[in-house]
Amino acid sequence: MLIPVRASSGKPMVWAIPILAEAAALGRSVVFAWVLGPDELGQAMILALTVRLAEMASDVGVDRLMLQAGDGGTPHFQSNMHGVVIARGLIAALVLLAAAPILAAVFDGGPSVSAYAWLAAVPALRGMVHLDFRRSERLFRYKPMALVEGGATAAMIICVLPAAVFLADHRAMPAVLIAHAAIYAGLSHLVAIRPYDVRFSASAFLRVWRFGAPLVSNAVLLFITFYADRIIVSKAYDWATLAVYGVALQLALLPAQITGRAAASLVLPRLRVAIRRNALAQSWQPVLSLYILLAAAMAAGFVLLAPAGIAFIYGTGFRPDPALTLALGAAAGFRILRTPYSQLAIAIGRTGDPARANLVRALALIPAAVFAAAGLPLAAIAAAAALGEAGAMVRAYFLARPTFSTPFKQEISL
Repeated sequence: MLIPVRASSGKPMVWAIPILAEAAALGRSVVFAWVLGPDELGQAMILALTVRLAEMASDVGVDRLMLQAGDGGTPHFQSNMHGVVIARGLIAALVLLAAAPILAAVFDGGPSVSAYAWLAAVPALRGMVHLDFRRSERLFRYKPMALVEGGATAAMIICVLPAAVFLADHRAMPAVLIAHAAIYAGLSHLVAIRPYDVRFSASAFLRVWRFGAPLVSNAVLLFITFYADRIIVSKAYDWATLAVYGVALQLALLPAQITGRAAASLVLPRLRVAIRRNALAQSWQPVLSLYILLAAAMAAGFVLLAPAGIAFIYGTGFRPDPALTLALGAAAGFRILRTPYSQLAIAIGRTGDPARANLVRALALIPAAVFAAAGLPLAAIAAAAALGEAGAMVRAYFLARPTFSTPFKQEISL
């Protein structure tokens, strides 16, 4: 039985907004596939992966610290976090600018230096966000989050087709991502209750680093596990093959992305409350049972529906073969099943545990690279991913066992 908490506002939106976001990303790739073609879609995917890497590698977990810390709802804490996210955005932007010529040289025949350089605007704009809508999640109020994230996603959807038609190549991707980031930051200020106050504090940066350094390691590993196989495909095959693999992988991981984002808003605050009330065991079992059902249902649904669905939406040239579909479905199922363990680790302050589990998944890239170099079918690369996800799930389970088998004292405020 779940621990009673304060009445929530807009709780269904916690699921609706991730679904909207992932559906929008899927729709974006559909429009690019039909308007730009497979080659340009493959290059657009590389641009999206690049900015995603910059965001993940600089993710020190400010939003999760606001939910986990005892003083996470105070004005002083929030002001300090505004300074942190501004600094994070500027650093990520500078890194992207510096990396633009290198990336253009690495991916021969791919996006230009200017296309990569424009991506720097995305983290810079997101760094101007007002964090008041994240504070609302501490109180189980989700409407501000829905307005910010849902509104930015809706704006992105509106921009996709005009950008694809006007720019007529992969440069449409940076344009769409920049529009999303600008509206995201703007809406966060519109829904805020508190004034926007920024403080740059060395102690706050140190506190965030202590909490977030393991999350940065995990984010880098997540990027590796989510996206490096696509980079392997892009180097071993052609851009059109990358588009086929990327579309299938995007659809397979869509449920994992949705459940992961929902868990950060729903599961993490609930586990935090349960820990404070010394009732973690009672709250954990329903959460785990739910994710077991989600993993099984969504993996099976992908295997049964994805081939025909992809062929209908994208065209027959994008249809994945049964072996590729089965392997990607298994990988996605194991990733969904690992989601509650990641949130549990953050709730109890063991922010290094997700990275320890993801390290097992990252090791699967070794056989994936070997398979690609040997010219094996895409299904072999996906099978390596599935085995890596299964190993990471087992690792997460064993890392979590001491939490339930031995007494521990949890410090919610770091």
